[in-house]
Amino acid sequence: MRRVLGRAHFARGRWTFDPAKRGPGVRELRWKGTHAPEDGDWIVAEIPWHGPANLVEVLGADDRPEWDDAAVASQYRLRVTFPAAAISEAAALHEPTARDLKSREDHRDDEVVTIDPSDARDHDDALGVRALGGGKHEVGVHIADVSWYVHPGGALDLEARARGTSCYLPGGAIPMLPERLSSDLCSLREGVDRLALSVFATLDDTGRLHGYRFAATVIRSRARLSYERVQRALDEVEPLGALQPHLEMLMKLARALRARRLAVGALQLDSPEVKAVVDEHGETLRMERRPHLESHELVEEFMLLANRCVGEAAALRGSGVLWRVHEPPPGRKLAELDETLRVLGLPRPPRHADDAHRALQALLEVPLDPPKRRLLHRLVLRSLARARYLERDLGHFGLATREYLHFTSPIRRYPDLHNHRRVREWIARARDEAWDPHETAALAVECSGREQDATDAEREGTRVKGLRLLAGRLGERLSGTISGLVPRGCFVELDDPPVDGFMAVGDQLDDRFELDAAGVRLVGQRTRRRFTLGDTVQVTVARVDVPARECDLALELEDTRRGRHGKPGTRRKARRQGWL
Repeated sequence: MRRVLGRAHFARGRWTFDPAKRGPGVRELRWKGTHAPEDGDWIVAEIPWHGPANLVEVLGADDRPEWDDAAVASQYRLRVTFPAAAISEAAALHEPTARDLKSREDHRDDEVVTIDPSDARDHDDALGVRALGGGKHEVGVHIADVSWYVHPGGALDLEARARGTSCYLPGGAIPMLPERLSSDLCSLREGVDRLALSVFATLDDTGRLHGYRFAATVIRSRARLSYERVQRALDEVEPLGALQPHLEMLMKLARALRARRLAVGALQLDSPEVKAVVDEHGETLRMERRPHLESHELVEEFMLLANRCVGEAAALRGSGVLWRVHEPPPGRKLAELDETLRVLGLPRPPRHADDAHRALQALLEVPLDPPKRRLLHRLVLRSLARARYLERDLGHFGLATREYLHFTSPIRRYPDLHNHRRVREWIARARDEAWDPHETAALAVECSGREQDATDAEREGTRVKGLRLLAGRLGERLSGTISGLVPRGCFVELDDPPVDGFMAVGDQLDDRFELDAAGVRLVGQRTRRRFTLGDTVQVTVARVDVPARECDLALELEDTRRGRHGKPGTRRKARRQGWL
């Protein structure tokens, strides 16, 4: 059963539901209770394979930008309100007291900072470093101690498990925990005492790990820094005063850790994030590809380090944790990738490489211009399995490691909170015998499913805002890159704004196109025109239907102005059928 956006209609004494997207067709509409729609209202309905549609939510008479997040949340069945019991439980919690700090290590005088996106409201992690002498350093990775506040089986815990993860839509976050926790008590805010579970790792200048330990701590962040602000400090454009030496040492160690990871075969995929920037009314201001900064890598390396330390300890202590696994791609997938790259004339994995790690790593390091680089990295990503949670350790192919799990984001991911409870047992030297392997396996499946729902919802929310921006640019000529092919035509990723649209080349060029054997090229049977994955094309924004999530693009090539024998016609036909 799917949730779909569409319109409610009343005619001849009968309510019907007309989906915005093509596919399911008009259905009879039913509902329970008093939340009846009015004729023409936009609604969200559940559509079974057969039978009437069931009303879920009434949005109203017009399709408005401020409804976008709500419509996407409903479509993916995201929980947007907290039960009264969870709100009540959160309201009863308080700031840390002297009693709460009694059994904790006090690190409030340490030089500790948080580094997050500039618009972040929840701060899971903080970093600090101190010299030990002899070329060694102790890095403190401090993670918000959510498990201190959220107890197993309580109302907050049950709701957090049902949500599985926070979801970040263009208009704001749908948090896993109420704001009292996510943005306040559990957030490592600047200048206030906060409880943490900390990983203290001893590293030398080459990034070699000499040991680690876990501790329940209390910290006080010295500064709330953004990635951009840290990057300016690292570039010595805008130094951070007394904090500058600490950041430079953290960056030095992060580079060493990264070099070690790449040396054992970890993959370095370039997948730029597209973010929709909206105003308070949900209107799209711009779509932007977020640049990947070295400051991102600084934080990333220490989060990976903390996750691996906890994973190594978990492997020594037995079951009970949720592992983050990423299985190797099957040989068939790698063979298909190699053939695709051959047909496209792109670099191919070296055959002399020792294993799949080395082959893909060498491939990803080949210097290419940005469009071809994005295409190559996208094709490699498609050949890989999706990472997931599991009750047993199968290793992580992308990171080229075993004994890896998630620990560093307990405010926004339930597996991290689950693993925090195990670490708390280790610190207290207690063993909870209640960990059931079957229950852990079921939890892994739940969390993987919730994560995928949130990922799909975030992608859909961003696409909706991109379509709204294009709706105001009908008739504009834009450039883009062919990102996908089907017999009917091509999917095109526009350069600016970075939004996908569909180009029905067969209809526009009055020809029948077929996919080649490798599935990377469309060939016209009459015109012999070819459209290949990765080609740059000039297009016109011809039609945008936001509720249906559709964008039609018209091909803008010189040849479309005249037919094959110099006769005008193709462009006239395109204009008549609404493509131009």
